Amino acid sequence: MKSQNAPEQNSTQNKKRGFMVLDSSSGVRENVMQLLSMLSPDLTLEDIESIASTDVSDDDEDFIEIYEPKTCHTSKEKSFAEILNVSSITGQRKTRPIICGHRGSIYKEPENTLAGFLKAIEIGVDAVEFDVFLLKCGTLVVFHGAGGDENPGLLDDNIGIEGSILDYTAEEARKLSFNSNGEEFGCPKDRIDAPSAFIPTLKEVLEVLKGTGVIAKIELKGPGTAEPVLELVESMEMTDQCHYSSFDHSRIARIRELRPERNSDGTYIYRTGALFVDPPYNFISLSLAVGASEVHLRYDTCTKERVDAIHANGMGSLAWWRGPPGMLKDVTEKYLDVGNEDESMYRIAMKTGVDVMCVNKPDVLAKMH
Repeated sequence: MKSQNAPEQNSTQNKKRGFMVLDSSSGVRENVMQLLSMLSPDLTLEDIESIASTDVSDDDEDFIEIYEPKTCHTSKEKSFAEILNVSSITGQRKTRPIICGHRGSIYKEPENTLAGFLKAIEIGVDAVEFDVFLLKCGTLVVFHGAGGDENPGLLDDNIGIEGSILDYTAEEARKLSFNSNGEEFGCPKDRIDAPSAFIPTLKEVLEVLKGTGVIAKIELKGPGTAEPVLELVESMEMTDQCHYSSFDHSRIARIRELRPERNSDGTYIYRTGALFVDPPYNFISLSLAVGASEVHLRYDTCTKERVDAIHANGMGSLAWWRGPPGMLKDVTEKYLDVGNEDESMYRIAMKTGVDVMCVNKPDVLAKMH
């Protein structure tokens, strides 16, 4: 049986699905065939030869996709530059990317706290990113927690107890003490124990940001967040200052359904971002299908080819960095040519042409320009 993600044989269908098929000169055609075979092992040789030979013109392409096999993302070379396919690019980028503080400034203050966002503003960021949950009392709070995107909001690391943030009211969540031994915290322990270390409401965070010009990139982390977040942002007259993102693309699709308005240049007034951990081959079409304004890729999947494809399809690009434990693991086991979010790592990422870099050390990135 063919894979459900396998490209169709018919060339017209290939065009409509947005497959980017390279020219059919012998050398390039062989490379395309090799990439296809690695991406979709269930394809027959006849399928692969048909797709690799398809001629797609600029006039009838609906959008541009790229094929990038996971086998390219091995740690064999131990090189971050090789992973992003920018090792051959010389010189420095002339314009700096937009600097976004991932959960604030988490090596200075606890993540997703008012103190962390104030520190990020002091550093000079252009934007901050944070995570939002709707609690059982109907209040929106800013929190990340453990559990990954399949079961977010768990308290075992940040708070050091069992359970989920969804089990609490906002008043109860406010009384929770942060776990000074939590692995996700990158800041000094005395900041974790400080009176300023508490779970804030979304309204409190937006009040801090309002009027600063700093963009709020709001990740709709928990269920049922799209509509109440939108309502709060609009009630505070902060539409131009707030963007929405999620790994659950149905949430940003809901934002687009509710607010499809566009600017005179065709861009959406309400900006949304489609988040990916490991982007599939059709990540462009998935993003366009939900009306995303931007595509947000994990930093080590944000290759130059993917960034170029995102921009070619009229969307913005963002690279997001993992939390402190994940980053430490990456730079000690996988990418040995860079430090843990040092200038060398950031300069390599900048070579991809990505628009926004959502980093844990915005102070380092800010000092580079």
